[in-house]
Order: sequence, then C-alpha cells, then structure tokens
Amino acid sequence: MLGIWPMVILGGALVLVGVAGVLVLRSEEQEPSLLEQMTLSALSQRWVRPKTSTRIEGVKHISELAHLWRNEQVIAEGIEKVELVHPRSRSFAGQLRTWSFFNQAPGQRAVCLEIVRLLDREGQCPSVVDVQGDVEAAWEQNTYRILAKTTLLDHSLNVAQQVVKLLSDHQAWHVIPDTMVAALGHDLGKLKSARGSLYALGEHPLAAGAIVSALPGFKELSRKEDILRAIKLHHKLPEGLLGKTLKKADQQARQQELERWVEVKATEEIKESHEEAATEKPTHPSTREAVQRVQADIYGETIDPAPSREEVAPPQRMDISAWFDAAGYLAMLKPYINRVEGRRFLAFTMADGLVYFQVKALEEVARKQAQEAGCMEIATMAQDDPTMRQVLFTVVQHLRQEHEVIATGLIKAAYFGGYFMVTRKHSKEMRGYYTPFHAEAFGSIAEMERAKPDLLRDILKVSPHTGSDQVS
Repeated sequence: MLGIWPMVILGGALVLVGVAGVLVLRSEEQEPSLLEQMTLSALSQRWVRPKTSTRIEGVKHISELAHLWRNEQVIAEGIEKVELVHPRSRSFAGQLRTWSFFNQAPGQRAVCLEIVRLLDREGQCPSVVDVQGDVEAAWEQNTYRILAKTTLLDHSLNVAQQVVKLLSDHQAWHVIPDTMVAALGHDLGKLKSARGSLYALGEHPLAAGAIVSALPGFKELSRKEDILRAIKLHHKLPEGLLGKTLKKADQQARQQELERWVEVKATEEIKESHEEAATEKPTHPSTREAVQRVQADIYGETIDPAPSREEVAPPQRMDISAWFDAAGYLAMLKPYINRVEGRRFLAFTMADGLVYFQVKALEEVARKQAQEAGCMEIATMAQDDPTMRQVLFTVVQHLRQEHEVIATGLIKAAYFGGYFMVTRKHSKEMRGYYTPFHAEAFGSIAEMERAKPDLLRDILKVSPHTGSDQVS
C-alpha cells in the first residue's frame, strides 16, 4: 500500500497543473463531443457555493485567487479567432496583436478587440447622428450629408489611428492603450442596437459610455473612469492628456474624411466638365462653401454664408424707434459673450479690448427686444427676410454713430459687419462674419477674459479678411 502514495501525489500534482491553466469541461447540456472553454474566474462561480458560512483566516476564496493565473492572452486570441467580415477590421485586429505598446496592456487589447468585433458586426451605419438635441444635430444638413458617407466602423478606426500618431509624436506611448479604448468606443452610442433612451435624448456620448462600461474586461482596467470621462466629454471641454487627445484625434479624423470627400467631388467635377487635360483639380464654388461649413462644424466654429451678388448694395436705415433701446440692447447682448454651448459660441473677447459678435446674436437680441415692445412684425420676421438686413444695419448704425460702441475702423461705414480671419492654436485658420464692439460697453475686459472658457482661449489672433466680400 505504501508504494501507491507517490503515484497518488504525482497524480494530484498533475491535476493541479491542469486546473491552473484554462479548464476544459464537458457541458451537461451539450453533446458528448462538444467542449466548453472558460477561465478559472468563471469556473469558480460554478464550483464554490456563493454563500459560504465560514472563512478560515489566511485562506482565500478561489474566486479571489483566480486572477493570479487568468490568461488574458488566451481571451484576446479567442476574440481574434472570431471571423471578422470587413477587411479593415481584420487588418486593425492584426495591428492590435502586434503593436508593442500593448505588450504590457493585455486587458486594454482585449477590450479593443471586443469593440472591433462589435463595429465589424454593426458599424456599417452612418458615423453621424441627427437626433434632436444631440450636438451633431446642430450641424447643418450638408455637414451631416458629407460626413455620413463615412461609416461608423471607418470613422472609429480613423480616430484610433490618429490617436497612435498624436501620442507617438509626443513619445507618450504608455497612454496609447487606454486612449485607444476611448477612441474605438467613443461613438458606439450611434449603433442601431444602442438606440435606447440616451440616444433618443440626443446623448450619443453618454450612450457610448454605457456600452463601453459593459464590455467584458473593461471594469478591470485601472483607468476606466478616465476613459469613460473622455468619451462623455469628447464633444465638449475634455480633461487631461487622454481626453484632449481623443477630441483632437476625432477632429483630425473628420478633417481627413472631409478631404477624401473633396477629392471624390473634385474628380466628379472634372468628369462633368470634360476637362481631361486639366492639371489641377477644379473646385466648384459650392464645394468650397461646403468645405468651409463642414470645417466650421468639425472645429466648433460658427460662420455666416458668403454674400450673394444681389446683396452688394447696402441697405437703407429704417425707423426702429418704436422698439429699439440702445442700453437695453447692449445689456441683452452681454450674456452671449464668451458663452459656449457644446462647441458653439456667438461672441468672444480678445485681450486688445474688442468683442466679436456673430450676426445671429445681433438678430436674436433684436427679435427679443422687438417682441418685448410688442413689435411682432420684427419679432416674427422670417429668417431669410431681406428686411432683417435693414434692421441690423440700422441697429449697428445707431450703436456706431450715437453711442460709439462699434469698432468703426474694422468695418466699412455702409455695412453692419465684416469678414475676419480667426487664427486658433490647434486648428486651421477660419473665416467668420462678425461685428466688432468695444469691450467697455459691456464692462471690464479683464474680468471677461478671466471668465473665458478654454475653447475660446485657443483663439490667438483675429484680423480683417483682405478680400472684398463684405456683407451689408
């Protein structure tokens, strides 16, 4: 009998070695030939009763020990073995397997692969949404039409690639795995299967956060809260390197998608015009306007359309004495200054003592003041009514001549505004139509500058556009 014990001990050791890896069990509900594969963390829930009445000091529950031998690589490889339909998904999954900055981040790699699987299965939907209340719903219809040509799968992978480029350029490779999770998952709220209450409310970033937080393995990530916060704020004011990189990568991916559309559009225009010998790609004026509009939406600018030839003649002053009050008008304009909603703003200050107002702000205040005075003819005027140009021209002339609050040296006397080039720190130079005011009409420029949100602090310079296209 004593000779048997060594064999018993050896057999027990072999059993323990097998348990320490990934266990293969025969499922009671499956055919005898089918096997189920799982990790010990999942298995521990099957063999240990959830309500253990006693615990021995110094001895841990098997579920507490499971993470010590849980093989993350096995999980990742299992995900990659699932067939991906789209070639770009397969190519990106291969990159995730080989990128060296994931060697110390197997958990992030596994979550990224889960997202790629989800996008491969459902990501052929448009990469933009037009649900009322969503930040993208504020974009013009042409912006939606152009950017909708890019699928959610392609856009998500575009953002992920921009993340790698941005962080590699700054040698911040250690941040890539967490930022990659945020990049791939930032727009999952646009999936058709995610169109629940959050989506219906126009909150695709919040819906995306809910989806990402429910992915297998995500809750084990050490920076999960930072990732979720970056996703939820990617259309607002992001925080930290992770969040700011995600927003910039998203913008640059959109710019890249716009440029591809321009290339296709230019090719179509060449074919239509039959200019086979052209050495340069012509850009139709409508295409230029579309590009400017989309860029404004991507980077959070607000611009006014270029004037038509019919609008060259300056308008005439009209009688607005029944409702206009200069002091009240300026007081109603003040709340617009440096106020950002989503990524939109209608007025901003500059340290040189000027405040630049969008025409939309001037019009909104004119309508409100007219309504308060009972002048419904002005308050209910159609958006495209040419008489509104007369109203705004008259308002600005009053403020210019009687109250001297308009920076008259920056706009011509016959106009109520002018085009300016706005130079921003991390964006391309944008053209916008503004009416410049002296800041002292609204209070202390120093106080207004201190209250300026980060989005507007990026504005480095505002200079008059040298072109001849003024709007009267």
